[in-house]
Amino acid sequence: MEAAAPRPTPPPWERWALRLLLLAFVLAGLNHIRTQTVYGQDFLLHSTSTEQLLAHPDQWFPQDFTNRPLVYWVGAASHLILPGARVWEMAALIFIALNTLALQLLHATTRRGLRSPALRLATVALAAFLPATQVGGIVYAADAVCQLPFALAVWSLLHSLEAPTSRARLGYALLAGLALVLGDFARFTFLALLPATAVVLGLAWRWRRITGRQAAAIGSLALLLPALLAGWIQLRAQRQFAGQVPHHTFNWDGTGELSWSSLLWVKRADVRLLDAPIYWESQLVAGQPQYVLLVNNRYSYPALLHLSVFTDVLDYANAGQLDDGAIRPEPQQTLARWSVRLGLLISVPALLAVLAFLVRTAAALWRPALAPSTGVLLWGTFALAWYLPIALTLPFVSHAYEWGYWLSRLILPALWGFAVVLFATLDELLPARRWLRGLLAAAVGAQALLHLRCLWY
Repeated sequence: MEAAAPRPTPPPWERWALRLLLLAFVLAGLNHIRTQTVYGQDFLLHSTSTEQLLAHPDQWFPQDFTNRPLVYWVGAASHLILPGARVWEMAALIFIALNTLALQLLHATTRRGLRSPALRLATVALAAFLPATQVGGIVYAADAVCQLPFALAVWSLLHSLEAPTSRARLGYALLAGLALVLGDFARFTFLALLPATAVVLGLAWRWRRITGRQAAAIGSLALLLPALLAGWIQLRAQRQFAGQVPHHTFNWDGTGELSWSSLLWVKRADVRLLDAPIYWESQLVAGQPQYVLLVNNRYSYPALLHLSVFTDVLDYANAGQLDDGAIRPEPQQTLARWSVRLGLLISVPALLAVLAFLVRTAAALWRPALAPSTGVLLWGTFALAWYLPIALTLPFVSHAYEWGYWLSRLILPALWGFAVVLFATLDELLPARRWLRGLLAAAVGAQALLHLRCLWY
């Protein structure tokens, strides 16, 4: 078995820079509370569900089993801490704390996959200040509570796989299992991380980073409890919704609403999205208003996803749902337009890096010397496990455009993983010149400032 390389100690300037990044993240979150971003998509559903949970603690699932209770437990706790009109702002403060800790864990895990302190900080800056994170991490919905269990599972498994003693290995594996349990209460998508964990353990064994016995021990502690809980939650949901019509439906012959060509490739019409339209932009068709972005197969999924990653496409940073449909003002609209356009310099390399990660990981089955580092393997595998089930079911889900299943908020943890894969790839490809990595990190920092400014009201 190959011994894990020692985890590098970050230089003092990196620790101070990380603190400044996290402080900026917190201040941005407080500004989002001030501008009422918390009142975002489906707020009436989620606030009502929280109140129903307070009245009936055994009723966990609004609509169906995909809506998990963790966010409502946060809301219930907020009712106890700060009852009254400020309860949702209290919940947003909890979201800020959870996501700040998640970013710290993200940085800690990059120390094994990225040699450059500048690129480690660039990874955190990109993840923290993407409009997808800034808005998705503060709106009162399940998206805000997913990042911490996801990052904690990665951090714990990384430590388990590299632990020097059996006791530490098993302790971290148990913590990973508890993180996945917490995640299962946050969103249904966490179930996909169970087979992803098994894949990571199998690859780590194949590459002689752990023994077969160690893989079995880690897997039993990290997977058994989440798997049992998943089954129990499913049974509980079935009892609650017995006889009711499912809210989310699939047509496995294909709905025709979002075709495979719209899912996998760009369209000529996508150029229009470079002007950063918002979700609520409408036009008159036969005398009736029609939302421009929600027409079936008009725009491609990759282009819509890019738009929702690099702008506040739902326009919630400006008073949430309380702005009565007001258009995005200046200068935020111009800044959003530049964010979308310059964001191509990130999203296109990220796509190439993820594809290279897949090819490299597959090739490493035969040539272990090609294998990525354990931290990058975890982030990349978990990100793909989260992203692919959502993306590949879009041609079969009803209301794919209309209900916003293309929005980046649904894949937010995966975006963090893709950021790690991107900067780990650049860390390997760029010449070993500190100034070059520093220049790249500065460019990412400038883009992060652009993201922050276009959301600031």
